[in-house]
Amino acid sequence: MKHRYLLCVGILLMLTSIPGKAGDFLWFKTFTKEWKKNGSTDFLEGRISAAVLDSLDVIYEKAPHSYFFYEREGVMYAIVTCTFDLYRIEGDELVKMYRYFNRGYTCSATPLVIEGRHYLIGGHGFWMNQMDLLVFDEIHGSWEWARVKNQPLDYFSSFVYPTSKGIVSLFGSYYNPRNQTDAEEKQGYFLEWESKTWKNVSIAIEGIDNAILVDKGGFQFVHTQDYVFFVSSSGLKNIGWNIIEKESGLIYFYDSKNSYMITCPVLEIIGNRLHYFSPGGEAMQLDLDFIKANSKQVGKVQVGPSNAAPNHFFNYAPLNVLGGVLVGGVLLFLALRYRKRKNTKLEEEENVPLLYSPVDILLPYAGQLLTTETLDHLLGIDANMKFDSRRMKRARLINEINKLYLAQVGKELVQRDKKPEDRRFVYYKIQA
Repeated sequence: MKHRYLLCVGILLMLTSIPGKAGDFLWFKTFTKEWKKNGSTDFLEGRISAAVLDSLDVIYEKAPHSYFFYEREGVMYAIVTCTFDLYRIEGDELVKMYRYFNRGYTCSATPLVIEGRHYLIGGHGFWMNQMDLLVFDEIHGSWEWARVKNQPLDYFSSFVYPTSKGIVSLFGSYYNPRNQTDAEEKQGYFLEWESKTWKNVSIAIEGIDNAILVDKGGFQFVHTQDYVFFVSSSGLKNIGWNIIEKESGLIYFYDSKNSYMITCPVLEIIGNRLHYFSPGGEAMQLDLDFIKANSKQVGKVQVGPSNAAPNHFFNYAPLNVLGGVLVGGVLLFLALRYRKRKNTKLEEEENVPLLYSPVDILLPYAGQLLTTETLDHLLGIDANMKFDSRRMKRARLINEINKLYLAQVGKELVQRDKKPEDRRFVYYKIQA
């Protein structure tokens, strides 16, 4: 009954949305071969053709990736997740702009166009988090590190969006096993563009303790021309479908929890409208102008007034050693209590039923090898979670999926796989 209600809400929104002028913002995501499932031959009103997507599928057939398309000065570009590969779209042709073969900590990095240039910000890997800003050098075909001030160390968040004055990064986490850094960020940061300086950001939502919000996590989000749309099934007050106005920072709440429009493998954004397919293959549309008009204001994202260096857990100045020891003792005591409470909570969550059918979501990928990032995205695992938390949740979901599929079909659906030519990376084969 709940799923029928959500589907009806989506259809109602589609029918009641008044067609209008498409905005300047154009954005499209899909996965290797997944775009073919619904019979579409072009996307973004004809700007992305099947020939372009076919070319990408051939390049990344052995290691499927997600593709992100965006516009800069009337030209469409594509970037491939977990790589540095950047392409310019010329009709039905791909022109590769990146000329090197490097691989690095660019998983979940956010591509942005600022002042007419291509940027990547953030990324994570097994050993570290980072919020480095990279700018593309079109003359040499390379990504170059851009110097900024007060960058938060060992920090990463994929919850990133641009404004006219800079880049906002909310929540996220600190991770670096070299110095035992492993903690969540309960607020966020803002990279002011004019001064290239990171500043503190506070996010306040009525009736919400940010520590509880971050602990429950599970955010899925996208940004459009004027808004950030994020979804959570945490069940917290004023959390469900939420909209942030990019320029004002005002936060709005709409009482719904369905996140399929964000997690679906084919998503177009034109202006402030999301175009996607329902699990049954029906073309759907969600107008965020309509959602905002029918939402209530519940909070705000506020940039701090000072240029103070970001909060950090480690300060090695001699005068702070004694205070650090005392604080460390208190934190250790609290951490042990928290771990005990967290373990109890994880045990309780083992029996929580899934909000959607992951088997149905994974079946279209039968015969394909999925990267860890792609599998996490499909299963709704928050990229902002700590590495160990993501690994535990992924393992639990795979175990549940395989048990269910084994009972239904007589074999497991998801199998770990490594390629002989490079056994450092784990892939997941979907074998229907």
